[in-house]
Amino acid sequence: MINTNKINLDFNISELNSIAALGNRPKADLSTPWCNVVRVNNAVDLSEKYQDICKKHYDNSKWILMINPESDSLEQLSNMGKINPAKILKVNANKVNVSLEHIKSTLLKGTCSAMILSDTNYNEDELNEITQCAALGKTQCILLQQINSVKTQQLH
Repeated sequence: MINTNKINLDFNISELNSIAALGNRPKADLSTPWCNVVRVNNAVDLSEKYQDICKKHYDNSKWILMINPESDSLEQLSNMGKINPAKILKVNANKVNVSLEHIKSTLLKGTCSAMILSDTNYNEDELNEITQCAALGKTQCILLQQINSVKTQQLH
């Protein structure tokens, strides 16, 4: 007697292994912009962006993951009742290793409705990899970049 469950299990495991390997991933449907770079002018603009993102990507069964968020802006929005802090995971890159591989792995899992990365710099190839992982995991990836912090660094 042939055990068809074992055949299906073997096939699924090999399929998962090939998807997990970055070079062997199937083509993602990139018709939807899964990765966006959003410019932020100041603290008020940042708070508005956080609020918009949280409203747009709120999902009862998924998290919104924020890497290096501006805590004051989040706390203010939470106190005002404009965002639900229960569905937001905050990660500080100074305390936890947040490598590109970790970001891609998290995006592929699809456990978050959105991932927000603050003040990060990736080259074009890295952004393409992030976009592909976001599309495969159906997770919106938003890169917030403060315009003022770049100007300040150039003056010194």
